[in-house]
Amino acid sequence: MELGFLFWLFFGGIIVASLQDLKRREVDNWLNLFLGVFGFIFIFYKAFFEKDVSILIQAGFSFGVMFIAMNMFYYGRVFAGGDAKLLLAMSVLFIGVTFNSTLSNIGMFLLFLMISGSVYGLFYSLVLYFRDMKKVNKEIKLEFKEVKWVKYGILGSFILIVAGGIIKLFISEFGFIVMLIGSLLLVFPFLFVFSKALEKISMIRIISGKELREGDWLVDDVKVKGKTIKANWEGLTRDDIKLLKSKKKITIKEGLPFVPAFLIAFLIYSFGKNWFLGLLFNLA
Repeated sequence: MELGFLFWLFFGGIIVASLQDLKRREVDNWLNLFLGVFGFIFIFYKAFFEKDVSILIQAGFSFGVMFIAMNMFYYGRVFAGGDAKLLLAMSVLFIGVTFNSTLSNIGMFLLFLMISGSVYGLFYSLVLYFRDMKKVNKEIKLEFKEVKWVKYGILGSFILIVAGGIIKLFISEFGFIVMLIGSLLLVFPFLFVFSKALEKISMIRIISGKELREGDWLVDDVKVKGKTIKANWEGLTRDDIKLLKSKKKITIKEGLPFVPAFLIAFLIYSFGKNWFLGLLFNLA
C-alpha cells in the first residue's frame, strides 16, 4: 500500500512536471511543494500509526542528504532551480531501514538519473540537430575556426594517443591507459563545438519583453532604465521582468528540459532497484 501510494503520487507529479518543462522550460513551485508536503505527510502518518519513530529519523536523514545533493547540482550548474527542487521533493522515496540503506537508495537513484539524463540528453540533442542540420553544420564550421583551443586540443589528444601506443609497444602496458585517456580527450573538443553550435542555432530565441517568464536565461546583459540586468545562471527574477516588459526584442537561451530524465530514472528505480542490487551482490 505504501509503495503504491508514493509511486502513483510521484508518477503523476513527475509526468505533470515533465509536460511543464517540455512546454515552458520550467516546473511550477506549487507542484514541487505539493509532492514534497504530501509525501512527508504520508510518512508522518505511517510513523504515527505504526508507532515507529525510526521512519521519521530516516526521512529527516534522506531530506538532509538530498538537500546537499540539490545544492551541489544547482550550484554546479547541472540542474536549474525547478529540477533541483523536484529532487528535494522526492526525498521520501529513498527512506530505508538503516542510514546505509537510505544512502544506498539515494546513490542508486542519482546513478540512474545521471545515466538516463545522459542518454535522454543525447537523444534530445540529436532531434534538435536533425531538425536544424544545415544551419548547425554551418555553425560547427565557424566554431572550429573561431575557438582556437579546439585545434590544439585535438592535436594534443592525437599526440597522447601516439605516445601511449609507443609506450605500450616498447615499454609497458601502462601505455594502453595513456591511449585511452587520449581517446577520451579527443572526443571532448568535438562535443564542445557541437554543443556550442547547437545552442546558438536551436536553443536561442528572440522574444518580446511581455513573453518573458521567471527563470528565463538572458544571452547577454541588458541595459534598461539606467540599470543593467545580468545574464546569469539563476535566470530572470520577477523584478527583472517588470523592467524588461517594455523591450520589443530580448534574446534568451532555452535550456534542456531535463525533467523527463527524472521520469525515466524514477521508473528504473521503482522497477529495477532490486535487480540492480542483485547484480551488485553477484558481482561482489
